[in-house]
Amino acid sequence: MKKTLYLLAIFAFFNCSTAQNEPFEGFVNTPKKAIRVCFYNVENLFDTEDDSLVIDEEFLPEAEKGWDEFRYRTKITQIAKNILALGGNKAPAVVGLCEIENRRVLEDLVKHELLQKQEYVIVHYDSPDARGIDVALLYRKEDLRLLDSRPLRLKNPSDSNWKSRDILQTKFYSKNLKDTLFFWVNHWPSRRGGEEASRPLRLLAANRLKASIDSIELLGKNTNFIIMGDLNDGVGDASLVDGLAVKEAQEAKASELVDLMSLLRKDLGTHKYRGEWAYLDHLVISQALLSGTSTLSCDGAQVFRAHWLMEADERYTGSYPFRTYSGPRYLGGYSDHLPIYLDIKKAR
Repeated sequence: MKKTLYLLAIFAFFNCSTAQNEPFEGFVNTPKKAIRVCFYNVENLFDTEDDSLVIDEEFLPEAEKGWDEFRYRTKITQIAKNILALGGNKAPAVVGLCEIENRRVLEDLVKHELLQKQEYVIVHYDSPDARGIDVALLYRKEDLRLLDSRPLRLKNPSDSNWKSRDILQTKFYSKNLKDTLFFWVNHWPSRRGGEEASRPLRLLAANRLKASIDSIELLGKNTNFIIMGDLNDGVGDASLVDGLAVKEAQEAKASELVDLMSLLRKDLGTHKYRGEWAYLDHLVISQALLSGTSTLSCDGAQVFRAHWLMEADERYTGSYPFRTYSGPRYLGGYSDHLPIYLDIKKAR
């Protein structure tokens, strides 16, 4: 009875039409004895206060966008709703986030009335990004115990003044699965200046991440690796294939990495630009997890495409993510990216 009321309560929050030639997929329940891992680029979750150390003037009440307390609290509520919906019958055990300004916005999120009973714990480090946006991870202490966390700083050998988001590395013990898992949360350099011109910066991020993974492999045979994030590249791009050494699922060895987005429909994605969908947000795991040759297994990844996250694409065709802003114009939507998730369970 409680579970039914829980789902009905969430549905009531979203029972408003926002567009809508995309099918409503409903709530996808977390399988029994599994943990759900989600990633969500929440599109510029800034607070309303001016931080003199970063370039955040775009998101202030007096700025052109009019980013005031009402709009900020609305966005916090929207993200909290989506996190609950992503779990279905049980809130996700792990939620990776990017485009968050600071720890304060994370505290406001986990303290929101929709999430406070989940007792999410925050893992966050301030990065040197010029705009002050970071990555972060939330985890339910009921499901996981944090063993280690650290930021992996990106450095450009040809430009000592260059700054970007850190990669967040974490290590957990799962109480449900009785095993250790490694998670990396990423937000790689953007394509500003063009894909080809900016490609070396994403390769730099991929190489930094790969070096971290290789160092862990040298210490033991643990292959429970889950990489999540907005990589600003699509399936098969150089940063994944050459930098991160991602392999085709059918060809990969147990310790090698597989991009789960490569197994999804080619005509969809997590982000839409000028009418073209792309999987800029990724879940990459070790082949051992995908094949179940590890002690744990994963059946694949999914994009959460609920109807309230979409709006009609009047310029091109179909729909696209319901954004918070279009330029300076406030739309009141959720994000320009769609959330993604996977489930991890015992292999045997």
